[in-house]
Amino acid sequence: MDKTLLVLTALYLLFAIPLSLMDFKKFRISIPLLLFASLSLLVCRFVFLSMPLLSGAKNLFFALISSFLIYFCTRVLSGEGLGFGDVFFGMYSALYTGFYLNIICTVFAALLGVLYYLLLAILQKMKKKQLVHRPIFAIPFVPFITAGSVLGVLLFYVIA
Repeated sequence: MDKTLLVLTALYLLFAIPLSLMDFKKFRISIPLLLFASLSLLVCRFVFLSMPLLSGAKNLFFALISSFLIYFCTRVLSGEGLGFGDVFFGMYSALYTGFYLNIICTVFAALLGVLYYLLLAILQKMKKKQLVHRPIFAIPFVPFITAGSVLGVLLFYVIA
């Protein structure tokens, strides 16, 4: 595994884990902390890791735009099931993964969220011992974005 990838992953997880726990407990994340985390990731990429400015900025710009479009459209289509914190955190994850991996990691995040939702629906059905047409509970999505991003990066760089 590349040293650059280890540094980026450690920095990403340094902020992503507390934000995920915050979303899991309160269904809210700290936007100032998220902005600081994003700036830290950008400084790490361009200053400390000497990422090429033009190609790196172009890749991250497309990653941010694609992430915003994916999560914002999901927010609109789901009847505001996703909050703006999820949209902004998806953009933070795009700074970590880059453009191409962002799409893959978003799919992993969605799959993990759906599996968790189905597990909760099954447990609710077993607990009530009756037919539940539509389970009533909300799930935080930031932990799944975190897990999907790390899973996607690990699968892409370690296995490939």
